Amino acid sequence: MRLPHRTHLSICLRTYTNKRKSAHSRPMAAMRASSQRLCQMVHDAGLRHGTVDRLHTVLATGWWMAAVDASYDSQLDQMIVRTTNRFTVVKKIADDIAVLLQPARPVSSLPATLIGLHGRNIFQALVALRLPADAMKNVHMEAALAVRRLALQETVDLHIHVYKQIVYIGIYKANEDAMALAFFSRLEALDAFAEKHLDLATKATAP
Repeated sequence: MRLPHRTHLSICLRTYTNKRKSAHSRPMAAMRASSQRLCQMVHDAGLRHGTVDRLHTVLATGWWMAAVDASYDSQLDQMIVRTTNRFTVVKKIADDIAVLLQPARPVSSLPATLIGLHGRNIFQALVALRLPADAMKNVHMEAALAVRRLALQETVDLHIHVYKQIVYIGIYKANEDAMALAFFSRLEALDAFAEKHLDLATKATAP
């Protein structure tokens, strides 16, 4: 399943731009509640150490800005809701794969060389991963799950990056942001890689 990462972020940013000059329609408490819910979801997902702290810090700064700028809270609140919805979609894809693996997954089937890798290192290792032609279904499912979990981390990191640009700088254009474009490229590559291994897993079980 390929996700429209660029389109999603464009919608988020359009929400930010369109709402920036309008009066806030919901109390600031709504934004705080949305932020806390998102942080809790990220915490529960067990992502890389420090991810929740980075997310909470930038959102807390957003709360402060909303307190001094009444036009700020509504549009930021809606962006946070969209981020939460996106996170939910990406996480469910990974969770669905994990559920399929549980009955026959006493231990990981992936190479030990992947253990402990993060960020670009695990991305490069997963892209370079070459499994035997006769690899069993669970091995391909493990690879797809690792890819989807990395995509979940990348999704959160992308949104943290964008929030930082908006909160700390105030003006943001995704098409001029080299880092955001790099995130998009990695996410699209991860989508393709996950699809490849899910397809191989299906073929491995075919008679």
